[in-house]
Amino acid sequence: MEPGKMDVRVAVPGADPESVQDLAFDLRRAILDTDVDDVRPATTDATPAGAKSGAALTVGVLVVTLAPTVVEGLMTVVSSWLSRQPRDVEIEVDGQRLRVPVTRQQRDELVAAYLRRLDRES
Repeated sequence: MEPGKMDVRVAVPGADPESVQDLAFDLRRAILDTDVDDVRPATTDATPAGAKSGAALTVGVLVVTLAPTVVEGLMTVVSSWLSRQPRDVEIEVDGQRLRVPVTRQQRDELVAAYLRRLDRES
């Protein structure tokens, strides 16, 4: 990763892997319209028994590479996307997680509080 950049994990939880993957793809397209450096499916090094060697994709999880100054814009896009979805989302920034299965107003308040916390810690 480039100096001054960070990775943010965005997970779309759900029980149906195909539906979750479709939602994650839709969210990826929305995030790519912002000023992020990269959005890619998350991978895991754990290879299931019987699978070919190599990294496996983690269903519904995206890794977004961006400058710290772009986190607020990312949160705005994710919040907007959420307002059109029947699911919640989990965001992890530097080990801090935010999962928002709440109303739009509550979600906006949580996002604002989360961003204030990140600002205080930087």
